[in-house]
Amino acid sequence: MSAPQPQANFGELLSKIILPKVHLIALLVAVTGIIFHYQQLAGAADILMIGLSTLAGVYFLSAFAVNNPPDNKHSPRALLVLKLIFIAASVAVIGILFTLLNLEGKQQMLLIGTGVIGIASIAGATLVVTNNSNLAILKRPLMVGIPLFLVALYFMYKLSLI
Repeated sequence: MSAPQPQANFGELLSKIILPKVHLIALLVAVTGIIFHYQQLAGAADILMIGLSTLAGVYFLSAFAVNNPPDNKHSPRALLVLKLIFIAASVAVIGILFTLLNLEGKQQMLLIGTGVIGIASIAGATLVVTNNSNLAILKRPLMVGIPLFLVALYFMYKLSLI
């Protein structure tokens, strides 16, 4: 008989197993929806709504399902930056959805989401440079935030906001 394995809590299960898989699926559905939208195929709005809404939900939940190793010596500011980037990412993704579907509030969602992602990414990069142990907690948010910031800037440019 083997020793019983310690049970992982739901936060660990969410951050390590569920969210990465749902993130990948939502990203594929969102890209498919964007391709359908630009090809003007039927059902593009529905696919966009499902894919981008799920992606926004994943980013929002990622702000609260933090995979925090107990031996990590990150600063409390790094955790704040993580939360800011992921919550702003969900706002920016909804802004992109509103832009593609031409809904009201698209400018506000894009401005707020993109601005906060940009400021928080700069703060996160600064925290990583000053304390290398912050990289353990800020790697994924920065890898999500910086490309999303660039995509959101493109949509802001399309709306003549910049």
